Amino acid sequence: MPWVKETAVIGGMTKIRKAGSGLPFTPIGLCSTVQQTHETNELRLEDTTQPLGGTYDKLEKITQMGIQLNMREIFSRNLALQIYGTVYDVPSTSVTGETHIAEVGGTCKLDKMPLTIESVVDAETGAIEYVEDVDWMLTGAGFEVLDGGDLATAIAGVTEGESFSVEVDYTCADYDEIEAITDSGQEWEIMFEGANAVGTKGKINAFYWRVRFGLAESMDFISVEDFMGQTVTAEVLADSGRGVGRSAYMKINKQKNVPVAA
Repeated sequence: MPWVKETAVIGGMTKIRKAGSGLPFTPIGLCSTVQQTHETNELRLEDTTQPLGGTYDKLEKITQMGIQLNMREIFSRNLALQIYGTVYDVPSTSVTGETHIAEVGGTCKLDKMPLTIESVVDAETGAIEYVEDVDWMLTGAGFEVLDGGDLATAIAGVTEGESFSVEVDYTCADYDEIEAITDSGQEWEIMFEGANAVGTKGKINAFYWRVRFGLAESMDFISVEDFMGQTVTAEVLADSGRGVGRSAYMKINKQKNVPVAA
């Protein structure tokens, strides 16, 4: 067989599904790196049959296979993977009469993520309605009382030691609620579908049967100099059902005899 150049410049998409589910794989989005890792423990027997020594025998035991992903997209499932999280879908709905204590310059956090606020009124009588961007302004999680408006004046007039409350009617956004440290035992299958831009320009796919993600060492919430990325690590576990002569951990499919483009 003649020698064929097979250098590599590989790109591709990483996809996952619940281990053993049989469901279709779905993408986790752009990954800047996908790296398989190994840890070993070497047993070495010194050769004492001669003064200069050497190695008489050795055994390298694999203690861990892992996979490391630098994920560049913040899909809710990706965030949950990083923090052992559970994702709850919260549909958009109308909320009425939600009561909060108001203070000038402080942010009142609403129970749900607001999309729009329809009204803010005094909780005692409900007769005085306060105006958006004059008395208060919408924020990502609720609303902030502005200085100089009628609401600020009403708050200033409250007897010392007492508080001023408002009732809020609003429409919440359609959003995901990700609860951290609630599910550390989930196992996933990972599939990498890649293609080589050089060499024979064939496909290369990698499959991991049982993978358990680790808790992220850190998690960034601000990134303004570059696109945000988060490195996550996972351990590849053995799948005892793979059969004789088959890897319990992973396999690679590499295309050969790639048809020449016309």
